[in-house]
Amino acid sequence: MNHTQTQLKQAYQIVSQDLFNSLLQAPAGETVKFSNLGRFKKSEHLVQSKKYGQHVYYKLSFHCFGKLKEAFHNQLKKKYKIK
Repeated sequence: MNHTQTQLKQAYQIVSQDLFNSLLQAPAGETVKFSNLGRFKKSEHLVQSKKYGQHVYYKLSFHCFGKLKEAFHNQLKKKYKIK
């Protein structure tokens, strides 16, 4: 099935906006599943600095699921000619 560039751009924007909203609404410590590719975990961190004082920020970590890990592994196998 062939899609036009406009359709692909619109689909990408919809997915990006949905992920953006899901991550904003997720409380700290919660995970947001990203299809069958993996999951994001949102965590809150507090840093003390003598120069700047107290600083709070969110950190996102991504955990790949098997399908994506395998695809990455196959890319590396081809790139470095690994058997």
